[in-house]
Amino acid sequence: MNNTEAFRAIVENTTVDLPLDRAVALIAGIANETVLPSEILAKFDEMAGACDAKSVLGLMKFLFGPGKFAGNTIKFQDPANSLFDSVLVRKLGIPISLSVLAIEVAKRKEFELLPIGMPGNFLVRSSHDDDLYFDPFRGADPLSSQACADLFVSLNPQSPWSDSYLRPTTNRAVIIRMLTNLKMIYIQTNNTVGLRWVMRLRLMFQEVAVLEKDQWARLMRSTN
Repeated sequence: MNNTEAFRAIVENTTVDLPLDRAVALIAGIANETVLPSEILAKFDEMAGACDAKSVLGLMKFLFGPGKFAGNTIKFQDPANSLFDSVLVRKLGIPISLSVLAIEVAKRKEFELLPIGMPGNFLVRSSHDDDLYFDPFRGADPLSSQACADLFVSLNPQSPWSDSYLRPTTNRAVIIRMLTNLKMIYIQTNNTVGLRWVMRLRLMFQEVAVLEKDQWARLMRSTN
């Protein structure tokens, strides 16, 4: 089974929530055939093994900060920020990829961080404290729900705040959002090769295919 087939298998298995670590590892392997997804998974294991944190806050301080993983504020639109072979080597990412990193290392330490799909800036939240959030893109410091709302307003001054933005989302929704980011980057940079593989993966999600199958057909006609 190649990486694309393996990705399809986990997407189509709706009996369990989609495994984030395998999904992002496979995406990296599909984007670059020289990348081995197993090495990305092993790196998650290695980081968890090197972390002796006894709390979620300790884990976040282990992962994020000066000289550690950080947000790529200079080249935010670089697709490498969403591809985990690059994220793990460069220690740079965007909010959603760094949040996935935190979730997966936390899981291996038997902590649980929940994915929070706040529009404009992905976050994570402790499963044991409804008011303990983190923004890995900006560092390891904890945030309250009010601080998250303030962040949203600062990033989206024309948009009204909703408490629903802090509800946990599903792993499936996380991966769709990551692929949406890549899709938009490849459209903006006129990268047809990148757009084709991203669209193939997106159409494996039935809820996306219903909306985007016509767009895919137009893309195929324009590039064949």
